[in-house]
Amino acid sequence: MNSVPITLGQLLELGLLPGHEVLGGASGLHRPVRLVVVGSDVHEIPELAPGSVAVFGRDQLVLDDLAVDLAVRLAGSAGLSGIIAAHPRRRIPFVTTRLADRLALPLIGVPEIAPAAVVTAFEPYVRAPEIAGLKVLGEVARRFQRPPADAQALVSALTAAVGEPVAIVDAESRLLAGDPAVHALLDGEAVRLGERHPVAATTGTDDEGLLLHPVQADPSGPAVCWIVVHRPRFGTGVLLEPVRNAIAIAALSFALHVAGEAVLAEREHRRRSLLLNEILEQPEELGSRSVERATALGWRLAGWHTAVQVQVSALPAAVRGSALGTELEERFAEHGMPVTPVERAEGWVFWTTSEAAADPADPGPLIGRVGRTLAAIEAEHPGLWLCAGIGGAHPGTAGIGRSAEQARQAALLARTAHRPAAVEHIDAASPRRLLAGWYGTAALRGAAAELLAPLDAVDPSGMLVRTLRCYLDCRSSAKAAGAVLGIHRNTVMQRMDRIAELLPADLEDPDDRLAVHLATRAVGVDWDES
Repeated sequence: MNSVPITLGQLLELGLLPGHEVLGGASGLHRPVRLVVVGSDVHEIPELAPGSVAVFGRDQLVLDDLAVDLAVRLAGSAGLSGIIAAHPRRRIPFVTTRLADRLALPLIGVPEIAPAAVVTAFEPYVRAPEIAGLKVLGEVARRFQRPPADAQALVSALTAAVGEPVAIVDAESRLLAGDPAVHALLDGEAVRLGERHPVAATTGTDDEGLLLHPVQADPSGPAVCWIVVHRPRFGTGVLLEPVRNAIAIAALSFALHVAGEAVLAEREHRRRSLLLNEILEQPEELGSRSVERATALGWRLAGWHTAVQVQVSALPAAVRGSALGTELEERFAEHGMPVTPVERAEGWVFWTTSEAAADPADPGPLIGRVGRTLAAIEAEHPGLWLCAGIGGAHPGTAGIGRSAEQARQAALLARTAHRPAAVEHIDAASPRRLLAGWYGTAALRGAAAELLAPLDAVDPSGMLVRTLRCYLDCRSSAKAAGAVLGIHRNTVMQRMDRIAELLPADLEDPDDRLAVHLATRAVGVDWDES
């Protein structure tokens, strides 16, 4: 016989007794089952081998009979692992339930019972417990021959196969699909889910534990999401490893689905990017097919266009940059902007269109909507910083390119703000174009780095540069800078004294102060040289 026998709880979880109910002694369901026999008479129970489960027909025993208490006592003394009998038509006496609980002897009621059929159904799994695991694996293999259509389809199929609640969560522990109760048990596992090299894990106890398995589109990369399964009750034996393997099969199948969706999305992104390049570079020579394609995407070519470029200022390891485009599209739609962000080398570009020219000094509610959208995405991904630039309004197909270039320059300015959800607006008449041109010059950025080099030499963490930038942003107010940095004003002044000693510039001089202020904005940004 297998060295790890199956338990009565595991046998019941296989679904071999439809409609069964545990009426008492549930704490004994973890007992190993050595034999399943047909019970002929209550008084013969002492003759049964320890570890047996006695199955009685309705003519021999009903669980509300007076003989049940005697059967429970005899079974407990004989070391039986449970009694299965006809479900009572009346409520089982409380004294019987309490006796079964005290002896940890499971009483299982079945509406319609044929003892010989129960023995026949249970016997293969008792003789060879590994068959139970093979049954689970076979069911999972059947259900996941093809990748599931989505996360909810995976949850439904895996729940049916392993008989346990299932949830799908992302790398930041947010519930994507499945059982909220399983998700609630994840408290404290967020760090593990965000690991760069994730591995399957088991947590908790038998009754409240979880099995965690990563879904990886790239086997050497981070998890795109996690499958979380309630650990099988009494799952320290024969079913635990097969269930782990079953979850691995489901994870691999879902990874194929994710990879397939990524390929389709990448193909569509490339098509959009090529079309946008054509619009930006050859606005007067668009072919009919390109116009049809733009129309199908909902891109308007006529009217006055205001372009927006979104860039990433800081990207935490747990966030996949390739997925941000889809999230941007979804979030902008939630904020009343049904747009199609197109991925480019420096970020994502889209534009809004109106029939009449907008006030060049005021892009209306666009700045507010873009800022709120970026803030909402950042709130979902701690450590993520986004910024955006908004161009002026320009007419016709050629106007898309002109506005997009201004949006790119404005995005450069937004990156220099060194804060989350920064949004800048620029147009032909904006004085900020001068700043964008300055920041866009590699030679001047190099001069800025040299100017601040003494600070970096003594403080590689960049704390002194951040303090200097914040101090100048706050119009040389130590109190205001301290509030922004979360430190006391005296600490700000102490740092500024140190900075004044190191800098080859006089902050009391207007020209020097302006140069230093611009330099602090330019450093610490990964500039696009295109």
